[in-house]
Amino acid sequence: MASEFLRRGFYPEACFFAQQSAEFYLKGKLIEVTGARLYTHSILQLLTVLYQTLGRELSEELVRCAKYLTEQYIGSRYPDARMLEYDKDDAEQCIKCMEMIFTNVF
Repeated sequence: MASEFLRRGFYPEACFFAQQSAEFYLKGKLIEVTGARLYTHSILQLLTVLYQTLGRELSEELVRCAKYLTEQYIGSRYPDARMLEYDKDDAEQCIKCMEMIFTNVF
């Protein structure tokens, strides 16, 4: 869905859905691995707990993407919370980070 919003030029929506997709994907993986659900919107916190549980180390690039997507939770949802408008580059970065999480977790 995030890619479709990007294609149509809806950049805040593309970032919002990329963040949400990564968040719910990681929450699902945590439930699968631990049986528990974390109550957070922080992609970095979800990744950190998952990787610690699996005994794996996070790459710097994955940490950077997790932080970037976490920042989108508020900014893409509440237009007044972000000082700059979303553009195509922002949306492409959000989707790139979402895909990186999908391909590097399991």
